[in-house]
Amino acid sequence: MDSRSATPVTSTGPGIPGDAPSIARVYDAATKGKDNRASDRDVVKAMTEIAPELPEAARENLEFVPRAVEAASKLGVTQWLNLGCGLPQVGEETTLETARRIHPGARVAYVDNDPSVAVFGRALLAVEGAMALEADARDVDTVLAHVRGLLDLGQRVGIVATALAHFWPDEQKPGEILRRYMAAFPGGYLVFSHARSDLLTADELDRLLTAYKRAADIYPRPLTTIRSMFLDGLPLLEPGLVEASTWRPADPFRRDVGRAHFVAAVAAFGSCAEAA
Repeated sequence: MDSRSATPVTSTGPGIPGDAPSIARVYDAATKGKDNRASDRDVVKAMTEIAPELPEAARENLEFVPRAVEAASKLGVTQWLNLGCGLPQVGEETTLETARRIHPGARVAYVDNDPSVAVFGRALLAVEGAMALEADARDVDTVLAHVRGLLDLGQRVGIVATALAHFWPDEQKPGEILRRYMAAFPGGYLVFSHARSDLLTADELDRLLTAYKRAADIYPRPLTTIRSMFLDGLPLLEPGLVEASTWRPADPFRRDVGRAHFVAAVAAFGSCAEAA
């Protein structure tokens, strides 16, 4: 399927009213991007008053992704499903760019329900082997129906779900959502990260959640819960589930991320788990 014939899925959500902050733009602001507004920067400012190193932690999470995509690509993955892809940053490799450094013919389907990401999606429609869907990643059937053709459901896949599942409450069974994506392919690797809660005091956590609520509800979780909810039974590439900056760092001089951690891992599933 040529990406130029792919049509983004229209989000069924209510959209982002006026100048209200958005998840994608707040993350962009936290990681020193350029595609954000004053309302997004206000959210980041309120959060950094509580957790000053939070932008550094977010930046480390951002930089974890290309290292993980490169590692899985070198293990043979040539197609990617990037869930909750967010906004690309100038000077940083996209999943497509990283994957194509290893496999020039790699294909990537990007998914995000944030209208702020739509401009990025429209640009991708001119790139053969890539497509963008404006859809909620929790709607597994819709996403899989639209990526079928660009992605071969009979071949191994890399699934990127970074800084995403902590926006899904427990009652939506976020671990099961990701397992459904994994079950749709014979095998592959899950590139995963999640905000960790248990290094913060109850008061710090409550204040952070309140500050972020202007953009969305968010559900950071304790390390043990993250491990059991999302990664139970899945072999992890070394070094396992760790703070993002320590996952195979390219630079030994890492940022101080304080206690507002993103934890990260690459998990093998299906036939790749059997071979791990």
